Amino acid sequence: METPRRVEIGRLGKTYGLEGALKFRGEPVVLELRRVYLEGLGYRAIREARTLNREIVLYLAGVGSLEAAQALVGLRVYADVSELPKLEEGTYYYFELVGQPVYVDGQPFGEVVDIQEGPQDLLVIRARGRSLRAQHKTYLVPLQAPYVRLEPEGIHIEAIPGLFE
Repeated sequence: METPRRVEIGRLGKTYGLEGALKFRGEPVVLELRRVYLEGLGYRAIREARTLNREIVLYLAGVGSLEAAQALVGLRVYADVSELPKLEEGTYYYFELVGQPVYVDGQPFGEVVDIQEGPQDLLVIRARGRSLRAQHKTYLVPLQAPYVRLEPEGIHIEAIPGLFE
């Protein structure tokens, strides 16, 4: 049997209340899932997931006390890719962008190796080159910039002055 492909969607934060709830730091897609995979522990069904003052609170099966919840604080949370909700055409989960080829002004340039999330999410692009030095150089490009297009064959970027210097 093939192991399901999983992606990290967040981490368990501080405990909430006395009945085993935990705050969740990560992707809001967790609100639509029936179960998650906890780092080193395996699958846990989500009994309830709700937002509270812009934070997500999870109630997991088998976690019914403050003590049980405290043992889970800080664990990474994963979801099976096959269980993620389908997105509208033309929209993507960030994990789907990692590994995508990047073209600058129509020419092959490199590939996406990571996404840095923040006030403005950034593509981390590793250039392809003939020299070892060129192969280890990375560039940060704002994902939502008007000069970045996500196409089926890869990510197309129109170079603007200073972007790749």
